[in-house]
Amino acid sequence: MININLGTRIIMFSICTSIEFDLKNYLLSCGSNIKYSPEMISKAKFRNAKIDIENDADMLNQLDLGDYVTIISGNPFDFKTNNEKSQLMVEYFEKVIPVRNRVMHTKPLELGDRAILSEVIEQIDETIHWIEWVQTLETRKIINTDPSRLVVQSYPKVIEFSPQIYHNIPEPEFDDTGYIGRKKEVTEIKELLLNNKNQIITIIGNGGIGKTAITVKTLYDLIEDPRCKFDAIIWISLKTRTLSKGEFVILNNSIKDIPNLYLAGELSAVKEEGQTPKENLLKFMKEFNVLLVLDNLETINNEDINQFIKDIPENSKVLITSRHGIGELEYRYVLQGMSSKDSTTYFRELSKYYGLELYKRTDDQIKEVVNNHLYSNPLSIKWFISGVFNGLSENVLISKKSELVEFCMSNVYNKLSPNSKAILQLFLIEKKELSLGEIDYFSDISDVELRVAINELLYTNMIMLRAGIYTVNDMSRDYLTIYQAPDNKLVTSTFSKRKKLNDILQSIRVENENDPFNPKSMFANLQNDNRKLASYYLTNALERSSKNDWEIAFHFVEKAANISPDYFEVYKIKAFIMAEKTELFGALNNYQIALDKCDTEFERASVLYLFAVFYVIKLTEHTKALELILEAEKICPDEIMILLEKARILMYLGKYNEAEEILAYYSLHREKYNLKTQNILASRFAELFRRKSEKFENRDIDKKRELLFRGVEEIEKLPQIDRRSYLTLISILKEISYLYFDQTSMEFLVEVLKRHFSNIKSINHLNIKRIQEVLLAHKAQIPQELFNSLVPFITDYKAEARKILEKNKGIIVFTKDHFGFIENAHYKSLYFNKKILPEGVEVGDLVEFEIKEYPGGRTYCNSIIKVEIEEEVYES
Repeated sequence: MININLGTRIIMFSICTSIEFDLKNYLLSCGSNIKYSPEMISKAKFRNAKIDIENDADMLNQLDLGDYVTIISGNPFDFKTNNEKSQLMVEYFEKVIPVRNRVMHTKPLELGDRAILSEVIEQIDETIHWIEWVQTLETRKIINTDPSRLVVQSYPKVIEFSPQIYHNIPEPEFDDTGYIGRKKEVTEIKELLLNNKNQIITIIGNGGIGKTAITVKTLYDLIEDPRCKFDAIIWISLKTRTLSKGEFVILNNSIKDIPNLYLAGELSAVKEEGQTPKENLLKFMKEFNVLLVLDNLETINNEDINQFIKDIPENSKVLITSRHGIGELEYRYVLQGMSSKDSTTYFRELSKYYGLELYKRTDDQIKEVVNNHLYSNPLSIKWFISGVFNGLSENVLISKKSELVEFCMSNVYNKLSPNSKAILQLFLIEKKELSLGEIDYFSDISDVELRVAINELLYTNMIMLRAGIYTVNDMSRDYLTIYQAPDNKLVTSTFSKRKKLNDILQSIRVENENDPFNPKSMFANLQNDNRKLASYYLTNALERSSKNDWEIAFHFVEKAANISPDYFEVYKIKAFIMAEKTELFGALNNYQIALDKCDTEFERASVLYLFAVFYVIKLTEHTKALELILEAEKICPDEIMILLEKARILMYLGKYNEAEEILAYYSLHREKYNLKTQNILASRFAELFRRKSEKFENRDIDKKRELLFRGVEEIEKLPQIDRRSYLTLISILKEISYLYFDQTSMEFLVEVLKRHFSNIKSINHLNIKRIQEVLLAHKAQIPQELFNSLVPFITDYKAEARKILEKNKGIIVFTKDHFGFIENAHYKSLYFNKKILPEGVEVGDLVEFEIKEYPGGRTYCNSIIKVEIEEEVYES
């Protein structure tokens, strides 16, 4: 095939006119009576009203290539040929005629058009050899020797016969390669224009993505579609800059405001005196079915255009191309970059057009440039190819594409809200795709503001949403990096929040390992970023619920649900919090949802465990609780927390022997469990003995006492007793206090109270008051010496403390872990650190102290000295 550049429509026009010229001469040279169809006669008269239809030369001048082929094939023998040659001719020109029509009527060229005409000009004299192709061969010679002779010629636009639609669609700007690819997109946009649903359609995409080109291509296809119902298509361009010879230049006389837009529209409408340009345009659109096309609308203020759009008559439509949407009025069609295949083809065809050797590269080499550096963007590719053509190196172009990026993105970014700009900069800092939950977490804005900002960014196509994940397109990212880098405040804030999130995730990870059946443990929370954030919000929800701050707790749960609606932990923890708030039906419902959403058997076991606890604690429905815990046991038969809960349920059901069998077995190996588990085990065992003791009346004092003493012994085996175990111990001591008539029991009670005095007195519980009431009520039945030993436990130290008037003296009323409180008539809960407490000083002791103040003004004890007092003070 000869190497010719058929990129310009002029050269392609020359080939088509040469072929038509030779065919017309062939028809005239045969001397036969040429028979014209009624349509041919109408076409000739349409193009030349004064034509003499009896003059074959005049008639043929008004007809086209397709008509010539039809005349010959209709009566082949009249034109010195036969049926076989006639059929060959029809098949040969079948592919040429559509190309000819696109060339002659300045419609968008297709990718293969140049190749088809290239093949025809080279081979037509061999394929259709019975016709003399004099002018065609001359044109071929000129193309091979001096094609500039053709290029400098002007050519008339061929009048299209019987146009059905009045329009001012611009001539295509992609003759250099023909229109490449995007067949699916063209079809989809055309269908949007043809349907009766979408009155306002906006094609959205980055600058240079090909919005104008695909619109022109679609409109030319539309006017040839028999389904098209438009009477007119009015095109108004608002483009202010363009690419020319590798540089971006400002267009003179461009439309930059609404009044000039109306004036431009009025030029294509019927102008009526006394009416404003806007009124004339709208009236024209009301009287006719009009498609108004507004190209590059981003150059006009949205607020100015929105009211005009609302006034568009319902029989007409508006098609907009813009780098961002105009709001709620439109159907947005987002145009993405070219496919890898199409962008590679466009790169090759354009390099051929410019006479460069770039097209010889492999697909992978071209894709590396097009996809990684040029955004699969047609304008970027054209900018790159024209830059190479003008002598710039590829590396220089790639490293200095800031002007390209600014041209494509600045109009969009400058109109964004501050919230939207901050979200874009967040993507730069994080350097990855982000879920809505992540954007929410890092952005200090309300839910409503977040939705508005996200929608705004989606309107502009600066971010894209795929499968619930948001991404910034590459061109936007480069623009932000070059022109809109995040400030230090945002960078610092983002990294601080990231650290906070990671710290919480680490604490959850530790909780999962140490106490997997604790409500605070959350499984599968590291599978994706949404679950990580959901677990963060759920942790906050648990913290708030522990303070009875229910509204905020449920707000955090709702945020977690919005981020990760299928995550079972959301519903497990929601159920737990609802149970704490005694919203029992909601808790039941959410525990069931959690079970349904579990992905693994272990996750299911963790929910079953908490569900069983809920039935025990909140509903006291032990039969159902046993059913749930047995199901959990089937999944995790060796999990001690499940078995301890099973033992408790069996105990509540009165199945003491079965419960004791479980507890006795695990008590043999208690040292291998963590302190919390040891406390639960001891408390369960102690509670079992307490309940078993209830079966014996006071007359069976020995059996009753033995069981209660064993309960205390189980608690005291613990290396460290936690508060819940102390509550169990207090419950047992209450039962022992009812044995006030038994000296052995009272002596045992005194010894236990001495060992645990401070810890027990620091707990405010009804059972403690009950013990005090029982002992005081039966003081006469308790030996005096024993009762005197019980007096410190019976005394209400808070009441005694309020009688002390000296500011620097008081009674220790509470101690826990590393701190405690002193009270007197002036101070309630005066804080001290236990490090300053003298050895042997405990709850109930009278002390003298020095008062200090923290910088904020809060007082505390700086030093403590025990004050010795006579014993009778506490006997009253």
